[in-house]
Amino acid sequence: MLKNLILILFISFVLLPGIGVSQGNIKLEGSVIDKKNNEAVLFCVVNIKEIEKWTTTDANGKFVFKNISPASYTIEARCLGYEVYSTTINLAEYANKPLIIALIPTSYDMEEVCVVAKKGKGMTTKSTISSAAIEYVQPTTLGDIMQLLPGGTIKNPDLSKPQQLAIREIGDDDNSAMGTSLIIDGAPVSNDGNLQGISTATDVTGEATTVAGAGLDLRKIPTENIESMEVIKGIPSVVYGDLTSGVVVIKTKAGKTPLNLKLKTDPKIKHFAMSKGFALIKSNSSINFNLEYLQSYRDVRSKYEGFNRITADVAWSKTFFTSGNPLSFNVKFSYFGTIDNKKTDPDAMMADEEYYSKENGNRINIHGRWQLNNKLISNLKYSFSYSNTHQINYQKMYRSSSELKSISLSTTEGENIGMYLPTEQLTELTIDGRPISIFGQITARKINSFKNETINTFLYGIDYRYTHNAGNGQIYDPTNPPYVSSKTARPRSFNDIPAIKNFSVYFEDKFCFPINSTQLTIQVGARLNNFQTDGLFKSDLGLYLEPRLNVSYQILNEMNNNVFKQLSINAGIGKTYKAPSLLFLYPDYAYVDLKALDWYTGDPATDMVVFYSRIFETVNPDLKPSENLKKEVGIDFIIGKISGNITAFHENLTNGFGFKRHYESIKYYTYNAEEIPIGTLPDLSNITKEYKDYFISYLMPFNFKTSEKTGIEFDFQLDKIKSLYTSFTLDGAWFKTTRIYNTKEYYSLPSSVSSKQYEYIGVYPAGESKVYERLNTNLRMVTHIPELRLIVSTTLQMIWFNKYYYPFYDEVPLYLVNKDNIIIPFTEEMRTDPKYVRYVDNKSDNYWKREIMSPLFMANFRISKEISDNVRLSLYVNNFTNYRPLYQYTRALSYVRRNPSIYFGAELRIKIYKL
Repeated sequence: MLKNLILILFISFVLLPGIGVSQGNIKLEGSVIDKKNNEAVLFCVVNIKEIEKWTTTDANGKFVFKNISPASYTIEARCLGYEVYSTTINLAEYANKPLIIALIPTSYDMEEVCVVAKKGKGMTTKSTISSAAIEYVQPTTLGDIMQLLPGGTIKNPDLSKPQQLAIREIGDDDNSAMGTSLIIDGAPVSNDGNLQGISTATDVTGEATTVAGAGLDLRKIPTENIESMEVIKGIPSVVYGDLTSGVVVIKTKAGKTPLNLKLKTDPKIKHFAMSKGFALIKSNSSINFNLEYLQSYRDVRSKYEGFNRITADVAWSKTFFTSGNPLSFNVKFSYFGTIDNKKTDPDAMMADEEYYSKENGNRINIHGRWQLNNKLISNLKYSFSYSNTHQINYQKMYRSSSELKSISLSTTEGENIGMYLPTEQLTELTIDGRPISIFGQITARKINSFKNETINTFLYGIDYRYTHNAGNGQIYDPTNPPYVSSKTARPRSFNDIPAIKNFSVYFEDKFCFPINSTQLTIQVGARLNNFQTDGLFKSDLGLYLEPRLNVSYQILNEMNNNVFKQLSINAGIGKTYKAPSLLFLYPDYAYVDLKALDWYTGDPATDMVVFYSRIFETVNPDLKPSENLKKEVGIDFIIGKISGNITAFHENLTNGFGFKRHYESIKYYTYNAEEIPIGTLPDLSNITKEYKDYFISYLMPFNFKTSEKTGIEFDFQLDKIKSLYTSFTLDGAWFKTTRIYNTKEYYSLPSSVSSKQYEYIGVYPAGESKVYERLNTNLRMVTHIPELRLIVSTTLQMIWFNKYYYPFYDEVPLYLVNKDNIIIPFTEEMRTDPKYVRYVDNKSDNYWKREIMSPLFMANFRISKEISDNVRLSLYVNNFTNYRPLYQYTRALSYVRRNPSIYFGAELRIKIYKL
């Protein structure tokens, strides 16, 4: 059935759209010049957006397109070091004359430089951020750049803990972060192979930093080499997969640049970067180098906790066949290394204790596109990447206890002799991970133009993802473990864990229909995912179909009214899936070591501790990918000098991943120690066994979390008022997020004050949740004086309200179940019965109150001055009024200082052109 569906889709969408109607041949010639000095711009990419034809300029800055149907098209030109050029032309008007494109250098003495995020062009909701805006923000991580998005809030730089991507989010959520796809130069950067943890079966997490089972740590992604960044918040094209929240697309620099030197400093961070791009004119290619080093301390007064990052890139780019069917080829080699460490602080830690997380890795990426112009393929995009990372989590710490501890060393089930441990030991633990990721994608497009200027674009392609971890896993001395418990772990090699293998095919059809003076655009597609593929149509995890639809209707334009330059209505709906990472697919075994005999005499010759050990497989065969259903509707408009957009959205992420406790009843025995003669070594064969029933528990991966997001985003921009040299942008968002922590009934055994367990396990209802809601705006005022080569901006951030609360949830069992699976309903009388009172979690009245924080204002300031073509000096101050009101929580009656403290930094950029 599924094979027939794929065949029908292929015939319907590939062969039928190939019947296009040509309208004659027009040749478009032109040249690209520098607006500042009128010199030719080499290697500039010129694109006819609607029909996706492209070419590059030659050594004289000239370009040519052949066999183009006469119609109105959007012409785009992109070149490193220049603002993106975009204009709409009627091609027939340029049949006999050249098109001259004047690119604006990214220089402060030019009027058109943009240093804020812009609404991205296209059908789905997205924001684009140029290199000029990125440089103006003075970022150290991608999190700093994300603050430019509508609804973003400004935070002080902090590299003391991991940072993760968050789109349309309040607070932190691991599932949302894991479901945000980061694409760099056409290939995803994945965290799915991260296994840096002690044991998934226990609550022990360790002291070193880890983002295993969550999103990528943004601290290891350099920002200096970014040419542009696009954040897709709405329904993405089917080209993008293995995601739920959104997509962040990064394009790195490729092309000729001067030698760029950057020095940045603030109270916690020192950042140095150097880059250079060479144009190899004879070979029509370029080569780029980039080097960065960053050092940060959590507290400069006590340099015991720090973060260091070093990155290096080498890239080569070339366009082949420029006179016919151009083929772009880009290859890039990247290296990164990070150290997140905590050393012995004499005032806070015991001597010799140390923790650190260290990563270093390599990545090679090949990507490009080929304009073929044949019957089935107009152009082809390709991307291939390989990355390997070496992750080390290391901790050296004292394990101490006021009572005698013992452990089992057995790796098999059954009775075994254990050993006693000293009351204090200096322990060492290394977690050695080596994630390997391979990605390949090929996407073909067929574009057809029809007589009535209808344009059809059909897209189809495949991608493959492979993720493995070849690390040695947990490494420590089993006789000196870092933690001791009856629910313990054993060292496990990550290399023994199977790899992730995901294969996807996708189709998408896009029609642009002119309707009188209006235009309707419909984009519909589907993506079929084979997660944990075991053949083309066989899967260990399942086949999942993602239908996606986007519609845009341009109602008004300059041709049919005198008020709106443009008014469009956009809507979309689509489903996306995120496959489980290795941590959830292949969790650790659960080891349960129950003492059968504890005979300690103080004499090693007669001491004996005996364990009864059980080993449990914690893999969940019913685990599914998480999924998100996205819906949105919005309007875009331009009225005079005012442009804006408003988008309302709803997202429902279900089957979120997490670890939940699983209970089992087992039978085991203990030896009667009263039968052992004092001062002798026990003879187990002559001691009576006493058999018992016992509840054991361990953690397993489940799909039991849900996140429902509703909101409205808006962005209004007023072009520069020339008399004030100032432009204004008002953006903001209202977000409401409901996180359900248990979508299914769950089990819990109360802790007992004695060594005897409770007789029953409580089975609790689903539905425990937390609701967040926030409305905030940012008024960004950018003053740009080209004559002074100066940009000054002030951002007035206002959080109008910020609230959260827990909807009432009665944490009382639905029923109790004992070791024989006998079910007892939990009655109202049992709530106050001393025998069952520990099954009830009674919250105080304050717990259910709504925390509604009052409006909060913060002012931020940035200034950047080009002293010459070679030198730029920048300064920023967050919360320059140092407004930090004291707030008393309604729920907890404690106090907090709102707003981050005043924070400032400076940056020096030097460009050396002749080198």
